[in-house]
Amino acid sequence: MIGIIMIVYQFVLLVLDFVHFVFRATLLTLQAAWRLVFPPPEKSVVGEIVLITGAGHGIGRELSLQLARLGAKIVCLDINEANNKKTVADICREGGAAFGYKCDVTNKDEVRAVSNEIRENVGEITILVNNAGIMPCKPFIKHTSEDIESIFRVNVFAHFWMLKEWLPTFIAIGRGHIVAMSSIAGLMATSNLVPYCASKYAVKGLMDGLQEEMRYGGRNPNIKFTCVHPFIVDTGLAKKPRIRFPSLTPVLTPETAAEAIISAVQHEQEEVVLPYQAALVHHAVRLLPREVMKVFLDFMDTGVDEHDS
Repeated sequence: MIGIIMIVYQFVLLVLDFVHFVFRATLLTLQAAWRLVFPPPEKSVVGEIVLITGAGHGIGRELSLQLARLGAKIVCLDINEANNKKTVADICREGGAAFGYKCDVTNKDEVRAVSNEIRENVGEITILVNNAGIMPCKPFIKHTSEDIESIFRVNVFAHFWMLKEWLPTFIAIGRGHIVAMSSIAGLMATSNLVPYCASKYAVKGLMDGLQEEMRYGGRNPNIKFTCVHPFIVDTGLAKKPRIRFPSLTPVLTPETAAEAIISAVQHEQEEVVLPYQAALVHHAVRLLPREVMKVFLDFMDTGVDEHDS
């Protein structure tokens, strides 16, 4: 008798859980549709302490400048000390607050030492932007073992070392925002970028997994995540871009890319593809059968050609 009661009890719980799931799914779908029409107000970054890796060049430099103009305090990290100093000087010249540190983000001991300096001299950061990256463009068989290891050290492992230092801080203070630069190549692979594609798929996996871990059981609801997937950005990494329809998928300037990333952070978007045309192409391709997708990609004829590093 007790066994029958337990079976009925478990069945009733299952039904109630399913009803609760349908109710929440419906509510959240309606909420998402509402936010498409009426986006939430942008959150302010005034007073936030933002650490940006690769701040001496390209998107990292533009993010540093633009966030400083919005009232954030910027901590610039770069292995190129001269470029980093220029970014810091330009921010200070405009009346912003910035601090520069030379750091090889692939070296976990150096990351730890610099992070301790930042805590002592600036304070605990509240926004982490893992931006530093490299992109050798050549066929897979031409990549040396050292090339592949270098790509993963910069594009993947550096994210881990920065997160190991600063995620505990976010958990302790109960809030924070983590921004990671993946790539459109982390969603749709292309030739001449095989190790790079793999590294950017890894970044997406890292962010997805970390976000779920922080979310599960309502652990850390105020730690936000934004994974960014830019199309080709004119930073000098892709020296020979190949774009059949440049009006459909244009090359972005670092300034435009930074503006879009900051907007995504202020609206707490979990994932963003830049520009929006590339997002539309990506979503359309995902709906196609794999063989049709290959034909479509051939038609688009977009990617990067080989060039000497």
